[in-house]
Amino acid sequence: MSAAPASSDDTKIDVQKLWAKYEDIAMHFNDLLMRLRSQSLAGIAALSTIVGVLAKGDVASMRVSWFVAAMIFVAMALFWVAIWCLDFLYYNRLLRGAVSALAQIEQESRQPTSFKSGINMSTLIEGEFSKPLMHEDVRHFRGVLLFYGIVLFAIVGGALFCLSMHWQDP
Repeated sequence: MSAAPASSDDTKIDVQKLWAKYEDIAMHFNDLLMRLRSQSLAGIAALSTIVGVLAKGDVASMRVSWFVAAMIFVAMALFWVAIWCLDFLYYNRLLRGAVSALAQIEQESRQPTSFKSGINMSTLIEGEFSKPLMHEDVRHFRGVLLFYGIVLFAIVGGALFCLSMHWQDP
């Protein structure tokens, strides 16, 4: 006895369920980004506290302490730039691809015809990785760039201050 062929209703994609799954994935990527940013900021704050503790040495060792503090700030700057790269070169692209897939489903759901694009989130995410960095208008990234820029400015400022204190005559 042969199995009955699947009807077209059995192979139809439930657009609402697919949209909900895509939304869950996009929110997961967004949550990962927010945790990356907030935990990195907490790490920078903790290291800054260590610099403050180092700066409380006696006057004879202050010159060495300022230099060590400056080097810690330089290491923090490198760490912060690495976090920015992880954000923009990986996690942000995952999120943009997921959002593109969501937007495509939403656009197609407004059409009176049936859903045509199929399941394509992985394809759209992969497409984000083939695009050059900052392929879109920078206005979309202004807030995130400002976040990273302000913290990097403070870190570099701390390093320069420590170096200036190190180079002062004792």
